[in-house]
Amino acid sequence: MKYGFPSLDNVRSYDDFVLSYDRRNRVPHWVFEHITKEHIKKNQSVDRSKCDFTPDESIHPFFRSQNTDYRGSGFDRGHMAAAGNHRLAQKHVEQTFFLTNMAPQVGEGFNRHAWNTLEKHVRKLTKVYENVYCCTGPLYLPRKESDGKSYVKYQVIGANTVAVP
Repeated sequence: MKYGFPSLDNVRSYDDFVLSYDRRNRVPHWVFEHITKEHIKKNQSVDRSKCDFTPDESIHPFFRSQNTDYRGSGFDRGHMAAAGNHRLAQKHVEQTFFLTNMAPQVGEGFNRHAWNTLEKHVRKLTKVYENVYCCTGPLYLPRKESDGKSYVKYQVIGANTVAVP
């Protein structure tokens, strides 16, 4: 990457993407994908409906998010590496469902709309470019408060206090 990665902490390599996991916030720092036409081509042996959101057992239990953290929170488990970008093999799409690849996202209006539109746009780029590189991750932006100072504040969800960007 031209300006470097935000962090090289807790790097996890999967078959089709790589990420840096933020153990404190229980979401990825960043996720990096290399996408080609072959990665996104329809594949009859790949069935997204057979995928389940799963905690990543390679992360110590103290630092994992769980499905129960999202349940009833009002947030979707938003993919950073989109499942639709990884259709080479069933295992590849299943790995996108690890909770290490998720960040809480507002469903209606964002994850199911704006974010989905962005994911589709990235896939369309493979029609123009042989290689597409995509780096995604959560943002925690400062806001100016009434005292004139800027603060970074964010909600956390579930018993494991998963940070909501």
